Formats: sequence, structure tokens, C-alpha cells
Amino acid sequence: MEQSYLNDWVFNFNSYTEQWAAIPRETYSEYWNDYTTAGVFRSKNLNTLLELLHKAKGNSDKLEHIINGEGAE
Repeated sequence: MEQSYLNDWVFNFNSYTEQWAAIPRETYSEYWNDYTTAGVFRSKNLNTLLELLHKAKGNSDKLEHIINGEGAE
């Protein structure tokens, strides 16, 4: 299974909130300066983030649609 799209994402665990963050590589630096950086997805479960990224093939716009219940179109 091709998963090279995961190379464009960085994962970080915040021990205070006990949440994982999936951070697009292009906004990685911004994330450390602003926790509310757009395009960062969070979950208590890393596998949830991986599953969503797989469904969206790493595309953050598609991922946003999936999370909002609009499908991956």
C-alpha cells in the first residue's frame, strides 16, 4: 500500500492535553509559534489521525471535508 503521503506530515504528542497533532510539514515551524495554526488536526488517538490521513491520501482539504461529514470528494 502506497503511504508516501505520510512523509508530508509531522506528528507530535502533547502530554498536557494528551492529544496527538498531525501537522502539515509546510506549517511545522508555525505550529511551534502558534498552537492554533490552521490545518493542524488533533486526536486523542494516533490511529484515528492515521486512518483519516489514509482516507484523504494526505490531502488536508479532503481531510477537512471528511471531518466535517462532507465525504472525501
